[in-house]
Amino acid sequence: MAALSIFPAARRAYADGYTIYGGCPTYAADHNCSPGCGPSSIFGDACNTSGTYTGYHKNDGTTWKLRPNQCYAGTYDGWLWRYQGACGACACYVERRCHDGYRKTSSGWVNSICRWNTSCGCLSSVSWPTTKRGQTGTNVYTVQHLLNARGYSTTVDGIFGSGTETRVKQFQSAKGLTPTGVVDSLTWPLLVITVRYGNSGQAVSGVQRQLMKHGYSLPVTGYFGSQTDGAVRDFQRKNGLYVDGIVGRNTWRTLTGGAV
Repeated sequence: MAALSIFPAARRAYADGYTIYGGCPTYAADHNCSPGCGPSSIFGDACNTSGTYTGYHKNDGTTWKLRPNQCYAGTYDGWLWRYQGACGACACYVERRCHDGYRKTSSGWVNSICRWNTSCGCLSSVSWPTTKRGQTGTNVYTVQHLLNARGYSTTVDGIFGSGTETRVKQFQSAKGLTPTGVVDSLTWPLLVITVRYGNSGQAVSGVQRQLMKHGYSLPVTGYFGSQTDGAVRDFQRKNGLYVDGIVGRNTWRTLTGGAV
C-alpha cells in the first residue's frame, strides 16, 4: 500500500475496489511496472461491455480475448508503469498508463501497450538543431527533402554541401531572413511543412527518415499511410506531445532535435 502513495490514480482505483498487482503480468515481464499494476482509463474503447464477451478486449472488431485485468465497466483497463531513467523528452523518469489489449484506430484494430505519458520527470526543452555545411545524416536529408517540397530543387544525398547551402540561402532570403546558409531555430520553423495521413511528397519522406532515426521500421515512400500514421502517433505519445497523427511544428522540432 505504501507504494500506492506515488500514484494518486492507483489510490483512486484501489479505493474503487480494483486489484493492484505487485508486479507486471507475466507477458510484460520485461517492463518495469513498479510500484505495481492497476487499472487505467485510457483505452476503455477496446473493451466489450455487454453480451457473450463482456470483460474481453476486442482484438480486431470481430474476435475477442480475455486479459488478466479484464475490462472494468468499459472504463478502466491496463496498469500504471514507471521507467526510472531518461526516456524521450523526460530526462529523469516517465510514468505511463498502459494497456495490453487492442484499440480501434484510423488504420484498424491495433495492439497497444505502454503508450500514454501521465507524468514526466525533468521535461527537457527540445530545441531545433543547427544543420549546416559539412554535416551529413538524417537532418540533412530532411532539410533537402523540405527544400524540394518548397520548390528549391536540391539533390537528396544526406550531404550538406555547397548546393544545399545555396538553396538554403535562397530560401532564407525569400523569407526575409539573413542568408547564412545555416538551418537554425529561425529557419526550421519556416522550412517545415505540416503533413498528415493521406499526404504525399518530399516533406513526408523527411518525416519517414526522422521516424527511422528514432527506431521505427518504415520505408521512405513519400506517402503518409497507416504505417506512418501509427508511428507518428506512437512517437507523439512517447514524447509527451498532443497525439493527433499530424506532424506540425512541435512534432517536427522533437523529431529533428530530440535525443535518439
